[in-house]
Amino acid sequence: MNELTDQQLSQVNNIVQTLLEATEHFHELIKRKEMNQSIYTLSSIVEGFSSVSNVISSHSNELDKKRKKLEAQLLQTAQLLEKGNTTKISEVLQFTLLPLLKSICDITSKEFVEIEEDKVCTIGVFSSHGNPRRFIPNPRLNALIQESERQHARLLFFESTDIDFTKNEINADICVNSNWERIRVPFPDVINNVGTGKRSLAERKLRRVIPFTSYHVGNKFQLPKLIAKHRKYAELLVPFQLCRNENIIFEFLQKNNKVVFKALSSNRGENIFFVTKKGSRYILSEHKKEKVLSYDAFTNWLRTVILEKKDRFIIQRYIHTRTKNGEPYHIRAHVQKNGEGLWVLTHIYPRVGNKKSNLSNVATDGRVEDFHAFLEQEFGKNGATYEHDILRLSLELAQYLDKLHYFALDELGIDLAIDEHGKYWMHEANNGPQTAYHEEKRAINTIAYARYIAKNKIVHKDTVVNSDFQANISNLAFAPTNGNVRLAVLEKPNINKEEENFLIELAQTARKEEVNFFTFTPNDIDYNEMLIKGNFFENGKWVAKIVTYPEVIYDRTNLRGNTNVSFLYGELSDIQFINKWPVEYQLRSNIYQNLLEEDNLANCMPAFKSVTRTRDIFQYLDKYKKVMLRTETGSFLGEAHYIKKMENGKYQLSHDKSCKVYNELPLLNKFKKLISETNLVIQEDPRENLNTISVHLMENPFHEWEMVSSYVKLHSCSKSSNEKVSLTNYLHSKEDSQDMNHIEKDIRLLSSKAASSLKRVYGEKITEVVVELGLDESKNLFLLETHPLGPNYIYDKFELSKHIIRYVNDFVTK
Repeated sequence: MNELTDQQLSQVNNIVQTLLEATEHFHELIKRKEMNQSIYTLSSIVEGFSSVSNVISSHSNELDKKRKKLEAQLLQTAQLLEKGNTTKISEVLQFTLLPLLKSICDITSKEFVEIEEDKVCTIGVFSSHGNPRRFIPNPRLNALIQESERQHARLLFFESTDIDFTKNEINADICVNSNWERIRVPFPDVINNVGTGKRSLAERKLRRVIPFTSYHVGNKFQLPKLIAKHRKYAELLVPFQLCRNENIIFEFLQKNNKVVFKALSSNRGENIFFVTKKGSRYILSEHKKEKVLSYDAFTNWLRTVILEKKDRFIIQRYIHTRTKNGEPYHIRAHVQKNGEGLWVLTHIYPRVGNKKSNLSNVATDGRVEDFHAFLEQEFGKNGATYEHDILRLSLELAQYLDKLHYFALDELGIDLAIDEHGKYWMHEANNGPQTAYHEEKRAINTIAYARYIAKNKIVHKDTVVNSDFQANISNLAFAPTNGNVRLAVLEKPNINKEEENFLIELAQTARKEEVNFFTFTPNDIDYNEMLIKGNFFENGKWVAKIVTYPEVIYDRTNLRGNTNVSFLYGELSDIQFINKWPVEYQLRSNIYQNLLEEDNLANCMPAFKSVTRTRDIFQYLDKYKKVMLRTETGSFLGEAHYIKKMENGKYQLSHDKSCKVYNELPLLNKFKKLISETNLVIQEDPRENLNTISVHLMENPFHEWEMVSSYVKLHSCSKSSNEKVSLTNYLHSKEDSQDMNHIEKDIRLLSSKAASSLKRVYGEKITEVVVELGLDESKNLFLLETHPLGPNYIYDKFELSKHIIRYVNDFVTK
C-alpha cells in the first residue's frame, strides 16, 4: 500500500465513487425491470470492484471486512438476478449493498484523497425555508461573496426543492462577476445552513451525507435550562420560569415584583414585555408604551397574550443594567470558529437603548458604542477589570456551550451586562446574531470555518436527536416492499386491550385493501437512518421489523404540540397525518369562545368562564346549580369534575368513577388544590342527568363530515363504571320514540355544524372530531365539548378502520 502514489490512491477513490454511481443506476434499472441492461450494468460493477479489491483489502482491517461483505452481497445479487427476483434485489440494494458501498466511499474519500489547499471548495448556502439568496441582507450577501473569492471558495445558493438525491446534484444560484447564474452541479463539499426553525425532510437527508456548519442552541428556555442542568456558569443566568399557567406567573411575581416576559421565538426586541407589581396594580410596559392594569385586566392579558398558546413565553426577574444616564444597555459579544476550528472574538460592542424604554436593542431606537470607551466612561477605574473579565467570559462561554452541544456550534451572539452591584449577567446566547456593523469580519470566519469543515470532513452529531432504536445494530429483518402504500399508527408505548383490538381490526381491514400496515411508538424511530421499528400483525401475532417511513400516519398519542416531542413531529413533518391537531397548544376557553361566535352554535353553548379564584366556581354553582370543571389544556376528553349544589346546602362531586358529597369548606380546599395545579374552565351543566352523548366524525374525500360512531355514556353514582350504549338504542328506549327520531337527526346536524365550525376556524389541522352533547329536561340539545383529535375510547372499531383506509386510498389517488 505504501508503494502507491497519492495520484494512484486518488484514482482508486474515483473508481469507488464511480462504482457507487453505477450501483445507484443499477437500482433504478431494477425498479423499472429492465433486465438486459441490469445484467450488463452489474457485470461492469463486479469488474470495476475487482480492479480495486486488492488495494482496499490491504489498506485496513475495517476496509477488508467491508470488502468481504460487499463481495458476498454482489454474489447474492447476481444469483437473484439469474432468478429474476427484482423485489428481493431492490431490498438488498436499498438496505444492505448501497449503504455498505457508501460507507466504503466515505473511507476512501477521507483517507485516499487530500483536499489540496488550492482546490476550489464548494460551499452550499442553504435553508429549509427558501433560497437564502432571497432573504439574506445585501450587506451580508455581498460580504460572503467577496470573501469566498478571496479564500478560493465557490458559493452555491439553493433550497430544498433544488436537490436531486438520485444523482447527488443540486440546482443552484451563483454570482459570477456581479451577475447571477443558475447552474446544475454536484453536491457541495460543505453546507452553511441559514436560519432556524423546522427542518424539511430534504435538509434532514442532506445532513446525513454532507457536513453542515451550523447547529441550533435552542430557544430562550432550552439554553438556560441546559446551563442550569450542568451547573457551570449557572450563576450568570437571570432567574426564570417557563409560563405554563397563571399560578407559576403569580408565584414568580410574589418573589420578584418587576419581571420580563420574553417570547421563546422573539428577536430584535419583539414580543418582550416588562411588568411591575405595585400593590393590586400591574404596570405593563412594551417599548415606550406603558399602562396600568387591575388584577382582572392583568389576568385577562396573561390569558390572551402570554398563555394563549402553551409554553410560548418565559418570565424572568428584571435586572437593573443601565448607564449613568439611565439608558438600558447590554454588551453583545459575537464569537465564531475560525479556519482552524477555534473560537475567536469577531466583534464586541455595547448596545444602548432609549432611556424611556427598557430595551437596549439597536432595532428599537438604540445605538452601539465602542467597547473600551464605554466601560471606561461608565465604570471608571473598574472598567479595565470588567473589560478583561467580559473578553474572557465571552470565549469561555462559547467553548462551554459548544461542549454541551457536542462541539457542533460555529457562531454565537452572547449578551452580557453588569448590574449596579458589579455582578455579571448573561441575558441570552443565540445563533446567527445581527452583524450589520461588521459583516466583512464575520464573512472571514464563516468562509474559513466552512473550508475547515470540508477539508477535515467533520460531521457533527445532531444534538436534538435521541434515538432509542438503532437500525444498524439491530438483528430485526427488513419488511419487504411490494409497492403498496404504507399506513402506520403512532401509538403510546403501553396500550390497553381495547386499543390493541382496534389495531388488529385496522390491520385486517388494511390487508383486505392491500395497504401495508404497521404500528410504532415515538421510541421506535432511528432518526439517523430514517428507519422505523414497526410492528406488523402477522398470523395472529405482532412481529417487529425494520421499515422505511410510511406515507400516511394515524396519530393516537395526543402528543402533538408537546415541546418534549417537538422533534418527532419535525422529523415526520413531510408525511401525511390524518389528524394534526396540536392539543397541548390550545386553550379550551379559546375554542369555546370561537364556537360561541358562530351564529348557528351560540344558542347551544352553555355558559363558561376561565377560573382564577375559588369564588368563580361557587358563583357559578349559585347561579346554575350544576357545573362542569375542566382543565384548560391537555386531552379534551379527559374526565371533567361534575358538581351539583344540593337542596341541603351540600355539594355532590362526580369525577371519573367516583361520586362524593362535600360540605362547603372541604370542597373549597379541594378547589384551591386544583387551581394551584393547573388552569381551569368552568361550564354550566344544563343536562337533566350526567349522561353524555358522544359523536365521532371524520371528513370524507368530498370534505363532508360523516359519522363514524355515536353512543351514550351512562353515568350513575351508584355504579362503579360508566356503561356505554349505542345512541339509537338509547333514544328508542325512551317513551316518546317519535320525538327521539327528531332528536337523533338534530344530534347529527349539531355535531356536523360543530365540526364544520372548528374546521372553518382552525383549517386543515382538523379532519376528525369528537363532539359531546347533552340533553336538558326539555330535550334541548347542548354542545358540551369538542375534541379535534379523535376519540380516547373507540366505540366502533370496524367503522373507524373503514374510514381510515378510505382516507389512505383517497390520499394515494390524489
